[in-house]
Amino acid sequence: MVLKPVDHLSELSELLNYTSIMFFEEPHEEWYAKDADWTPAGLKLFKNESTVPQEILQKPLRIWKGYDQIIVSRTFIESIFEKLNLEVIMNLFDQRKFYGVDEMLLQTLYRNYLGLEGQPTSSCNNLVPDTIERWTDWIYRGTDGEFHPNCKSKFERHWICIMGVEYLKDFTETSYVIGNKFLENYDVGPVVCLKELFQLNKIKKRITRMELQNYPQFREMEMKHFGTYDKNSFKCDNDRNLT
Repeated sequence: MVLKPVDHLSELSELLNYTSIMFFEEPHEEWYAKDADWTPAGLKLFKNESTVPQEILQKPLRIWKGYDQIIVSRTFIESIFEKLNLEVIMNLFDQRKFYGVDEMLLQTLYRNYLGLEGQPTSSCNNLVPDTIERWTDWIYRGTDGEFHPNCKSKFERHWICIMGVEYLKDFTETSYVIGNKFLENYDVGPVVCLKELFQLNKIKKRITRMELQNYPQFREMEMKHFGTYDKNSFKCDNDRNLT
């Protein structure tokens, strides 16, 4: 469920410009068809291969997994529709019937450089912890859909604490744009109360440019916008110069 009012989201959109924010992790090999041909050429990924360098066409994609809720730029999505043919890769991801298209497709396309607009060119391998995309109160123990004493709401599903009215104060203070999970048949209160919090302007925590500076892709896109980006001197880590 969206935790930010419209004015916050509009402000965030202007700050991000054409930067996308996604959580990434490496999936288990059984979650996708590991032995398939994952090169862009084998996937028939590009509508016009004649304009694509061979080093991109013949390099197998590294598969990434994330959430089905992401912050993605219009520029990146428009470039996908303009340049890519997704039929083969979508069918491959859907073969396994696990996380597939909704949690792997855009993450994989974004992290493998394909020359798309809105896509980073720097090879930053250190992953930034997700601090704005999706907030999940993981519990990692318990049986699906049962009482759990360590959840504020005392109820969990899929190893995640269900967010009830007990989380309302957290909603006003968090940087996260999306909260997960809610069950209206367990507690409809958060839906009703969040609407009131929006109307009363009680959501005070706004995402700032300084906070976004922690994301290497944000700094890269901002530098490109101002014409100051240099791939050779770009620091993946904002403070410690990790690569």
